[in-house]
Amino acid sequence: MAIIKVIRKINDLAVIIVIMLLSLFVIMQVFARYVFNHPLMWSEEICRYLQIWMVMLGGAVVMRKGGHLAIDIVTAMLPKKAKWCTDLIALVATLVFFAIVFYFGIQVAQNAGRQTSPAVRLPMVYVYSALPVGGALILMETIIRFIRFLRTGNPNDPAEEKGEEV
Repeated sequence: MAIIKVIRKINDLAVIIVIMLLSLFVIMQVFARYVFNHPLMWSEEICRYLQIWMVMLGGAVVMRKGGHLAIDIVTAMLPKKAKWCTDLIALVATLVFFAIVFYFGIQVAQNAGRQTSPAVRLPMVYVYSALPVGGALILMETIIRFIRFLRTGNPNDPAEEKGEEV
């Protein structure tokens, strides 16, 4: 579990850095466009790529905390056994989906090979790598939730629910 804690800390730090950079570049773009009347040519492209990374890395953090949007009005009214079954189906579907994202994300990133972005000439492999990296992190968190669900019937970590350090 120590390696998982390290991976989570690195991911948390990466999300913070990506959000900070995204905010900085957006502020710079607005300032350059409306104060100097000379927009930055590269900032919109970089922000688009940072958003992709933010979604994929942030998705793992949200999965860990059980914060993804769910419409549970129907499942909340089900008997305990039926609710358990629907939760199990949802977790298995999530596992399958992110295994596919991870697998095909690797292929997409590899196929990006020599492509570069138009404005900053960034190798697109850095952009497309968000798919397998984020897919793997979300898959890891989903596996942890799945195991916890099979053991306790609740995929949420009690320490996370209380806001404690995991």
